[in-house]
Amino acid sequence: MTVMLVKPHLRFKESYNNYINELADEERYPLTMDFDHTNFDSFLNKLREYENGESLQEEHVANITYWLVEGSEIIGVSNLRPKLNKQIQYCGGHIGLGIRPSKRRNDFGSKLLELTIQEAWKLGLTELHIHCYKSNLASAKVIQANNGRLHSEIDADQVVQRYVVNKTL
Repeated sequence: MTVMLVKPHLRFKESYNNYINELADEERYPLTMDFDHTNFDSFLNKLREYENGESLQEEHVANITYWLVEGSEIIGVSNLRPKLNKQIQYCGGHIGLGIRPSKRRNDFGSKLLELTIQEAWKLGLTELHIHCYKSNLASAKVIQANNGRLHSEIDADQVVQRYVVNKTL
């Protein structure tokens, strides 16, 4: 079965809840994974509002949520931030993503990032900043596999590596 990138939809409610349960106490990425989803319709509405830049929490920017799915199962989640504020440009970047624990180490992270980068190019972006903790070797490899080149490192409680991906014409 093939994987594809989709916008959040009610038909994936059960899979999303299972994904959250699978994460248990693990820190969740990207940020929208922490949104209350007990009322799934309200959750989906909040994701749409965030995409439109509405009802944003302080220091947040508009972002588009994508789900990497295989059939009816959510494999991973990404957020694409087309415009960054100073704080997120410094530490955060254009794309945040996470893969369901049971699906890690199967190249789904690389595929999710590849497809999210393609969405960024469709929006007219030509340079993306993608950040990860230096200690997160899997994320660094995913970024590098998608033409990310190390730009700099900063110390933000942990060392954060800041990568840049440029659109090739």
